[in-house]
Amino acid sequence: MRLWLFDLDGTLVDTLPDLYAALAEVCRMHDRPPPGLEQTRWVVSHGLRAMLELVWGPLSDPGSYGDLRQEFISYYRAHLSDHSHLMPGMTEVLEELSRRNQPWGVVTNKPAFLSHPLIDSLALATQPGVIVSGDTSSHAKPHPAPILDALSQTRAKPHEAVYIGDAETDMTAGRAAGVAVLVALWGYLAPTDHPESWHADGLLENPSALLTWPGDST
Repeated sequence: MRLWLFDLDGTLVDTLPDLYAALAEVCRMHDRPPPGLEQTRWVVSHGLRAMLELVWGPLSDPGSYGDLRQEFISYYRAHLSDHSHLMPGMTEVLEELSRRNQPWGVVTNKPAFLSHPLIDSLALATQPGVIVSGDTSSHAKPHPAPILDALSQTRAKPHEAVYIGDAETDMTAGRAAGVAVLVALWGYLAPTDHPESWHADGLLENPSALLTWPGDST
């Protein structure tokens, strides 16, 4: 592969501790009990609205959602990387890709004002060659536009790239962009998820399996 592209939350970085802390703070502000940590893990890949709706139920009123979102973002932005870190084994993967002279990048629905500072805070030995965020492309995943933007910026062809993610939307976006797609089973999958039905090119148990893919895919 010429280009390795990663989803951010739950695939490249374990952001759950800081996301959960922000959600718990918003719950505290409104005198509501926070959901369980595992419940939150299962919906992180579905975005902020899904996390808030664990507590408030369907947020059909744009004003209510907007207020809660702003409260969440204000706290999360100030504590973006208090406890977030690369997924176990990912440091070695990125180091090996660097040794192979194979570039990597990030394609996420997280907005750039959060994704870039988060990645910068990790003090990575090898830096991503491209970062496409949820607000820097014409569409967000599951649309293929963000992945196509990453390919364009790195001058890679679809058949030269692979996208790794932990949600069905990642697989949908990658397939539509024409790249190989791999499910990160170490990510934020829910018990109700069925990744074997996502039409991926591989299901990988841990990051190290990336280095021998396709030999270790299931």
